[in-house]
Amino acid sequence: MESGPERVRVTDFYTETVLPALAERLDGAFPEFGWRRDARGWVATNEEHTHARLGVRAQRVVAHGPAPRGFLIHGGEPTLWTAYVNGGRVPRGQEFVRAVEEIARRAGVDLAPIERVAPRDLRADLLEDFFVLSQRELVTERGAEARAYLERRGFPQDAIDTTGFGLVPAPGNTRWLLKRAGYREAELAAAGILADSRWPGMLCGAWRNEYGRIGTLWARALDDAESAGTRYLYLRGASRTNLPPYGLSDVLARTSDARRKIVLVEGVMDVHQLRARGIENVAAVGGTSISPLTFERLHRLGIEMVTLCLDNDDAGRGAAARAVVNSARARHSPEVCVVDAEQLGRAKDPDEFVRSREPAAWRELLETRTCGIAWRALELAAVTRESPALERRAALARAGQWLGTLPPRLALQQEEAVQVLAERCGYSSEAVARSFRARFWAVPERERQPTESRIVGRTLER
Repeated sequence: MESGPERVRVTDFYTETVLPALAERLDGAFPEFGWRRDARGWVATNEEHTHARLGVRAQRVVAHGPAPRGFLIHGGEPTLWTAYVNGGRVPRGQEFVRAVEEIARRAGVDLAPIERVAPRDLRADLLEDFFVLSQRELVTERGAEARAYLERRGFPQDAIDTTGFGLVPAPGNTRWLLKRAGYREAELAAAGILADSRWPGMLCGAWRNEYGRIGTLWARALDDAESAGTRYLYLRGASRTNLPPYGLSDVLARTSDARRKIVLVEGVMDVHQLRARGIENVAAVGGTSISPLTFERLHRLGIEMVTLCLDNDDAGRGAAARAVVNSARARHSPEVCVVDAEQLGRAKDPDEFVRSREPAAWRELLETRTCGIAWRALELAAVTRESPALERRAALARAGQWLGTLPPRLALQQEEAVQVLAERCGYSSEAVARSFRARFWAVPERERQPTESRIVGRTLER
């Protein structure tokens, strides 16, 4: 870690102020563990959380001592609080500062001693000012066509102005207003907001990072007949690769309890349509790809459950399958559930689903979600009890081979998948489990015990 007065001050603040306060209110700071006091400090009680996140029984997880720097798993390694809130990775530099700030907030500690004025991010400020201009443009007479379009899409009239939309102004107005605000021509060019002549007159939205700063902007044509390649445009030179799901910053601004469970949808318009109806805990992937790093990031940000509710088409179903696989590949991930696309009925996406329904319909839809691992196993099986025996056994082999690759942290989900596969294919769960253990999950013989030739070889070497 870098040295220097600012970093030392943060370290001292953490050691001398935050950790003692955390030790007094650990149950409130990290309620997911279900901490209760014992003679030496704290012991976890929430079996569901410790099994899902750590793969151990709750009673093995303790935080002992007057001001523990983390928790210990009996028989395992200790985990620093700073690493826990950073997705399992020990933070360095600014990551360490952010981890300290997060823990301090959880412990109810005033951050004033380490607050400092951050250097200005000129590009982020310019994008913010541009988006404010776009939001103002939407409510003027020039925004009448865009507002009418949103009403036709089912947006409540009284919600259009508050759901985070903007309308890209004419370039002349943009240039004049932003220069009046103090920005130079070179700064406007570098930001890319005037680079695409197709943008003016399009709806737009701000894609923010987890701290609420704009990373990029999207723009959408008002004509639904526009080709898929040009219906959505993104800010030139601004990648979405390192940004969290669209709209997540709004979810993170809510209380810790309110953001533990989120729904990931596919399109940005899905988010706005749901938000217009008071459904807040949603974010969008903005495409059909969710990487393992995204799941690790969500875990680090304190998200405990992600429900995938993607589009009702082959691309959406394929995206859900890849997402479940990538969540299993991640070092750490929230619990992942899936709303099967068939549950959307005739609606092609969540946007269309909620347009003509009451909010209760969305809640009922989410109640159909299933364990993502079990859902993916059934997708791989793709048979019924009535299928020929050879097809059922081949289906079980496909599913079992994938289930055998899962990490130990998913042991409970793996067991659930075995049960639903057995039910689907008409076998007992005990028989399927025995078969899978023998064929796909068994430790290779050479790793379990030395072979006779190896023993002889080592003897001769002596």
